[in-house]
Amino acid sequence: MKTILHITEAFGGGIQTALCSYARSSKDDPVTHILLARLRPTDDTGMAIHSLFSDVKTVQGGLFTFYLAARDAVKELQPDVIHLHSSFAGFLGRFLPKGNAKMVYTPHCYSFERQDISPLMQQVYKRLESLALSRIDVIAGCSVRECELALRLGASRAIHLNNYANLSEDSSGSNVVTPQKSSPKQRPPFQLVVVGRVSAQKDPQFLLDTMKSLQAFPEHEQISITWLGGGNTESEDALKQAGVNVTGMIPHSQLMQTLENADLYLHTAAWEGMPLTLLEASRMQVPMILRIIGATETLGFPYLAQTPQNMAEHIVTFCREPDNPNYQAALSEINHDFSEEKQRAALLSIYGA
Repeated sequence: MKTILHITEAFGGGIQTALCSYARSSKDDPVTHILLARLRPTDDTGMAIHSLFSDVKTVQGGLFTFYLAARDAVKELQPDVIHLHSSFAGFLGRFLPKGNAKMVYTPHCYSFERQDISPLMQQVYKRLESLALSRIDVIAGCSVRECELALRLGASRAIHLNNYANLSEDSSGSNVVTPQKSSPKQRPPFQLVVVGRVSAQKDPQFLLDTMKSLQAFPEHEQISITWLGGGNTESEDALKQAGVNVTGMIPHSQLMQTLENADLYLHTAAWEGMPLTLLEASRMQVPMILRIIGATETLGFPYLAQTPQNMAEHIVTFCREPDNPNYQAALSEINHDFSEEKQRAALLSIYGA
C-alpha cells in the first residue's frame, strides 16, 4: 500500500474537485490518499473529503506557515509520493525534505498563462516554475498543453492526468445528478449558461462582446443567458445591465442542477488548466461552445470560437438546429477522452502503484 500525500495551497473550486476525483477513481487500488490543504476564507470546501481521504490536515495562515506544516507532514508521514497541487504548493514543495518519496506536481494551470498580468510578470512566473525543477519526478498535467509546457520548461517527465467529472454525487455526497439529458424542452427561448467566478480569468468581457455580436441576428431575441457564479462587482453590474442573469456564488448542487437544465454551455475563459465545468456539462450531454485557449485547442472539439463574433455565429447555428446529432457526437468524444478509467490508469502510472 502506497501513501500519497497531496499538498495544496488552494483548495477551492476545480482543484478540490480534481483531488476528490483522484481519490475516488483509485479507491480500489493499493494506494491511500492523505490531504494537507491551506484553507482560505474564499474557498468552498463542501466536498465530502473526509470520506475520500484517509486523513485530512488543514492549515490556516500565511504561506510560510503552510510550508512549515507541509515539511512537518512529510517528516511525520514519510509518504511514498508527494503530490503537489497549484503553483504556490508546487514551488514551495521543491524545498521540502523529499527523502525517498517520488515528487509529483500538477499545476492546475500554470501561473504564467495568466492574461491579466504583464509580460514581465509572466516571465518571472516562468522562471520560478523552472527553479529546482529537477526535484520534480513527474509533471502530472491536467491537459495535453500543460504537459507540453512542462517539457518546454525542462521537466524530465510529463504524463497527462486527465480530469474527470463525477456526476453521481453533489458536494455533500448526495445523489442528485444523472448523466442523462432530459427530453427536449419546448423551444425557444434557449437557456445559455456560463459558469465560474466573475473574474478576469473567466473573462466576462468576452461574453459581453459576444452578446453585442448576437445583436446582428434575429435569433438574439430567443436567447436567455445566465452566469452561474459571482465575483467582481463592477463586472457583475456590467453583465446585469446587458441582460445577463448573474446568480452570485451558489451551492455546487444547485449549480449542477441549473447546468443540467441548460440548452447550451458557453466557456469564455481566457486561460485555464482543464476546466471541470466543461467536463461536467459534457457528462450531462449539454451542447457546448468553447473559446479557443491552450486547454481547449488540443481537444479536437468542433465547436470552438476564436473571437466573440465566432462564438455568436456558433450560438446562432445552434438556435437554428438545436437537435443536430453532431452536438451529442462531439460530447461523446470528450467523455471518452476524459473518463474515470483513463484517470485511474494515469494515476497508477504516475504513482507506480
